[in-house]
Amino acid sequence: MNYSKEDVEILSRHVSNLDKNVYVVYNVPPEVVSVLFAYVSRSPASFRDNLLKLIKSDELGFASEKSASYFSEAQKKAAEFHKKWVVGFGHFSVAEHAVLNIAIERVSILFTKLIEDNRLASYTEKSTRYQIFDRNSYYKPKRIMNSKFANDYEQTMNSLFDFYTENFDAMLEFMREKYPKHEQMNERFYESLTKSRACDVMRYTLPAATLTNLGATFNARSLVHAIEKLLSYPLEEARTVGMQIKEEASKFLPTLMKAAEKSSYIEETEKALRELALREIGESKEENSEEGCEGKEFEVRVVSYDKDAENKLVAAMLYKHLHEPFEKVLEKVRELSEEKKQKIFEEFFKRITNRDAPLRELEHIYYTFEILVDYGAYRDLQRHRMCTQTAQLLSTKHGFSMPKEMKEAGLGDEFKELMKEAKELYGKLAEEMPYEAQYCVPLAYKKRVLYTWNLRELYHVIRLRTGKAGHKSYRKVAQQCYLELKRVHPFIAKYFSVDLSE
Repeated sequence: MNYSKEDVEILSRHVSNLDKNVYVVYNVPPEVVSVLFAYVSRSPASFRDNLLKLIKSDELGFASEKSASYFSEAQKKAAEFHKKWVVGFGHFSVAEHAVLNIAIERVSILFTKLIEDNRLASYTEKSTRYQIFDRNSYYKPKRIMNSKFANDYEQTMNSLFDFYTENFDAMLEFMREKYPKHEQMNERFYESLTKSRACDVMRYTLPAATLTNLGATFNARSLVHAIEKLLSYPLEEARTVGMQIKEEASKFLPTLMKAAEKSSYIEETEKALRELALREIGESKEENSEEGCEGKEFEVRVVSYDKDAENKLVAAMLYKHLHEPFEKVLEKVRELSEEKKQKIFEEFFKRITNRDAPLRELEHIYYTFEILVDYGAYRDLQRHRMCTQTAQLLSTKHGFSMPKEMKEAGLGDEFKELMKEAKELYGKLAEEMPYEAQYCVPLAYKKRVLYTWNLRELYHVIRLRTGKAGHKSYRKVAQQCYLELKRVHPFIAKYFSVDLSE
């Protein structure tokens, strides 16, 4: 299409080019973008042409760019569209084109795990590896602070942070002595590496109440669901921050955010299931000794898998290149020799590099792992959201991990006493408020999580998290995941990229 000078001036403010088939639409409110992209399903015109039509015909109420209300009328018209099609008729796929980048600051580490449980979003969180956390930077839940445990809570939190801050420099010096700088190593890099090593050890002391910052990118559809879950969660912090997110998002997605309300289904179902779990199954006694670190450092078990996975995987690899039903392909694969199956596997994997994701046929195979791991490592593993995760509440029931450097630096005994203090407080709080009790639990304590990974995501987790640059805690977990896979399916495991070194 040939554009007039006026058209060019208008479009140049909203699209990245005027003559190519790929371009970015920008400087348009999210809800208006959502409407524009919705038009593509019914209109043969290009996005540029539809946008130009919307602006010139004032179909969405665009005013002059010089006007302070340049997009105000467009927002109103877009709102009418969303009210009818998205809210009224439930066509929420359109809302996926409206995207927001949200800054969430001074929330607890515990809260970040709740919002990061949403699979279809992107997150970047303040790192416990590269940043030092300040004393008094912890969340004080009203339910605890209005209870008889308020003083105990503050005392335990202060003790944990005092240990963290007062011993950080000593841990830095210890790391310098244990890992001296090589001659060719850059001084700035060495100091950064030493700091991260100290942070990796000292983070075990930080409680789940530690305040942190989070950047999150959501499309509107996912954001509505995330807010619904937050508003329906038992913790006041979740409901409060969920409402704050809704209020800010409503400034850009005023119509779509009206759908974000507390869900009776989520709230009442979770409550009922918790009551049934405690009544029908019940809780066992503490699994570990008072010191806690005497138990298993971590535990990884495959609890469910398809015993015919190898044949099904070979069949899936060949399936798209044929025109036969899957059952017939699988039947013929079962008749193949082991040598022929191995040849197919070799062709599938032999060209892959560390920059490549395996082909998607691996996604047809699933494994369910139960993992017992310290909360600090869980925070890293939770980032792998292309799976199904079911996590138990954080507690002190399974003992804690203590890095060997803590003991080597002469801080082991004091660390154990702090863990004992946190455990005693947790025991008091958990009887009356099990959700709020999680705030006082340090990252050293372990929790159980159920992961169902497809084989493609498991490949990614093992390749990435066994790398030498990773924290040793989750490295060991990822290494054990590989060994469990090798135990049940050695034929598949031999093609995985894994680092089993210490």
